[in-house]
Amino acid sequence: MFFTFVIAQVFLTMLCHMKFGLFIFFAFFVVVMTFFIFFFLPETKGIPIEEMGQVWRAHPFWSRFVEHEDHGNGVEMGKGAIKM
Repeated sequence: MFFTFVIAQVFLTMLCHMKFGLFIFFAFFVVVMTFFIFFFLPETKGIPIEEMGQVWRAHPFWSRFVEHEDHGNGVEMGKGAIKM
């Protein structure tokens, strides 16, 4: 929400200074976001929520952050479990 406010405040100033270059500026970020989605988020169409752990474990990047089943404390991502 904060960044939306900032962009709304500086848009007209940027438009006056950059002219059409402002739209190229925003297009660059759209291209960056598209590459991020394409390479870092796996396809989940038709996959039930119960199998999402397997999807994250099979992904080449996100598998580094997901606990594997052999560690088994019931938490798949992060260190949210409290061991007693």
